[in-house]
Amino acid sequence: MNIAHLRKEIDALDSKIVKLLNERANIVLKIGEIKKQNRTQVYAPNREQEVYSRITSQNKGPLTNDCLMAIYRELMAGSLILEKDIKVSYLGPEGTFSYFAARQKFGSSVEYVPVRGIDDVFRDIVAGRSDYGIVPVENSSEGGIRETLNMFVESDVKVCAEIILPIHHNLMANCAKEDIKKVYSKPQILSQCKNWLASNLPNAELMEVSSSAEAARVVAETEKSGKEGRHGAVIANAEMAQKYGLNILFKNIEDNPNNITRFFVLSKEYGAPSEKDRTAVMCYIKNRPGALLEMLEPFKAYNINLTNIESLPTKRKAWEYCFYLDFEGYVSNEIVQKALKEVSKKCSDIKILGSFPKCD
Repeated sequence: MNIAHLRKEIDALDSKIVKLLNERANIVLKIGEIKKQNRTQVYAPNREQEVYSRITSQNKGPLTNDCLMAIYRELMAGSLILEKDIKVSYLGPEGTFSYFAARQKFGSSVEYVPVRGIDDVFRDIVAGRSDYGIVPVENSSEGGIRETLNMFVESDVKVCAEIILPIHHNLMANCAKEDIKKVYSKPQILSQCKNWLASNLPNAELMEVSSSAEAARVVAETEKSGKEGRHGAVIANAEMAQKYGLNILFKNIEDNPNNITRFFVLSKEYGAPSEKDRTAVMCYIKNRPGALLEMLEPFKAYNINLTNIESLPTKRKAWEYCFYLDFEGYVSNEIVQKALKEVSKKCSDIKILGSFPKCD
């Protein structure tokens, strides 16, 4: 058996795969018609999770699960746009971590809409300009993302899915390390690399910009303008090096090697339950001793695991706070319903932000 013969076998398999993929797509179109008649949302996070779990459990190799999931991610994204043209808003410009999170969830087939701020992502969903939005909600090093959590106080949007993205930072420049005078990036990234920067570039001036992608653009354009630009560096995702013609001097310079950011997928409604879910709520309580403890007691009583809690000003009255919580379980689950009923008695108001499949 030679290479030519083996390649013919591959060609024959490719023909079968193309036929099967289009048979699958025809079934997707039928499902799309039913969804349209029932006025249900096109993107079903619980179904997505089921597909990923099933294909990885059936995978016998030699393809890795990550490789198989990447293939299916593009397949499922292509299936989505067969049912409806999909727009996804994210904190731009192209190349931010929000962008890569969006691509990880929706693949390359949907239309991506870069916006200037996290608040604009929320506004696009509320106004119906986009079907889904991607916003960062929590970082393993920095904690809750205040801009996102504050918008939940102001906006009526739902959380339908979450994305877990490992975050790695890279120092890029077109000069030697010893020639760097300024380092550009967004404040959170500079903070996540502060120990490395203090040890390796103690005299460099830290320049805060709106995003890491914007930082790469600024350094690249400043370099073209003259001598001063050749002393600038940027901290960003590795893909920005090729996009803006920069050299990666040092990889993975984040202080915490397990740096992870959790993102939410926003929509106007949340989906059906999956095998493992998480629910997010906003609780408003009166400012009195013991109020927070009383609000949390039902979760303990019903053995519900709280996975995050953040305090936020309500903006209604000075020194008045509400609390963002997320916990394991789907909102319509009987036990969760009982706990939330008890919690609501301790609150002046409670807002269900959404239930969504839990990412491990």
